[in-house]
Amino acid sequence: MKFIKRLSFKKWFVSIIKNRRQHEKMHAHFDAMYQRLDERLNKSMVRSYFSFISIHLAEHCNLNCFSCNHFAQLAQKEFYDIEKFRKDMQRLSHITSGIIESIHCLGGEPLLNKNCYTYFYIIREYFKHSKIKLLTNGILLPKQKYEFWESCRINGVEIWATKYPIVDWVNVENICKQNNVPMYYFDGDESEKESFKVSLNKNGDSNVFDTFRDCWYANNCNILKHGKLYPCPIAGNITHFNKYFNQNLKLSSLDYVDIHDENVTYDKLLRFVAKPIPFCRYCNFKNIKLQPWLQSKKDIYEYYEKEDCNSCK
Repeated sequence: MKFIKRLSFKKWFVSIIKNRRQHEKMHAHFDAMYQRLDERLNKSMVRSYFSFISIHLAEHCNLNCFSCNHFAQLAQKEFYDIEKFRKDMQRLSHITSGIIESIHCLGGEPLLNKNCYTYFYIIREYFKHSKIKLLTNGILLPKQKYEFWESCRINGVEIWATKYPIVDWVNVENICKQNNVPMYYFDGDESEKESFKVSLNKNGDSNVFDTFRDCWYANNCNILKHGKLYPCPIAGNITHFNKYFNQNLKLSSLDYVDIHDENVTYDKLLRFVAKPIPFCRYCNFKNIKLQPWLQSKKDIYEYYEKEDCNSCK
């Protein structure tokens, strides 16, 4: 009888463990489903204000990253005209009443613009309470002169670096500390830069709603270029790709909002970025896989799938 009782208890205990594991798997499954649903709902929500707007101070870059989502390795040397920049900041401030949480200065590599520090003064003039973040690969930070560091301090600029594996980050951190300018890593202290393939659909027949649902940038990565607000870096910078590879992924007037249009309001901008644009038909965000950072070969297949492109070049 004791043996039978022990055996029964053992079966009972094992069944409890199995049920617990099944429940844990079920909970994990539903948690993942809820998270995906939450992310998709958030993409379509009209926000109260922009968490950030990105601005290219330079289109080109001093690194050569695989499948860059800003196409900076393909871009020719170009800077944001400073007078045009001032007009755009003035207009954007008027539309938004200066209520944008953060202005991101990036590129390309923004420090290739030797006068980048002057842009900080203009941003602060029109956005008194917004954070100003300089997003950089860090390579040129040790070469910056006093005027740059002074502008960072006066205008409250934060340095946000992407941790590329080829940079002496201890030296960069020390230089920022010496100049009393805060520095952070864009993806955290322990995360080195990774690469992934920006998969473009040459035929332009992707379902725009599916693309928007899966997109990493949807309602989260708005770019202002030459007075036009784009909802993502791919649409905003596709001209570099088209020019370098002689392609024709078409933008239309429905893919951006001209902020100098007198009818533009903050609500219109916020609603615009919370829905797909026609250009979404050229993107495919399914099955994106991260990998260690790679350098670009400036090959069109970094963006197209080979089986979809028999006569690209």
